[in-house]
Amino acid sequence: MTVSHAYLDRVIANLSGVAEISYRRMFNGAGIYHRGVQFALVINDKLYFRADDDSRQLYLQQGMSAFQPRAAVQVESCFFQLPDYVLTTPTELRYWMRIAVEAAKSGHFSDDETTLETPIRHLRQRA
Repeated sequence: MTVSHAYLDRVIANLSGVAEISYRRMFNGAGIYHRGVQFALVINDKLYFRADDDSRQLYLQQGMSAFQPRAAVQVESCFFQLPDYVLTTPTELRYWMRIAVEAAKSGHFSDDETTLETPIRHLRQRA
């Protein structure tokens, strides 16, 4: 599982157009954060947003598939793939980002960025 620089740059550019975000490379992908809350993953050049019990049905109604870490193991993931059109439509992207951030906050998945050893790459540093 990997993520290309070109795809990650496209995702970061589109997401940062609607909200303040940061990211951290992890494993062979990247975690996407909004104010210290991880709400998304980028793996295999696919963008996944976090869902909770309340929002999971919204993703399923849109035909969004859940992230599967390994093909041989079926686990219920809390991340669902976003279609490409959402990434390129700012109003849709803002809506789905808000749902994902709320899901992450309700599940207490936030990180305190100041205590992590791996540096967060903020957009203002990338320019």
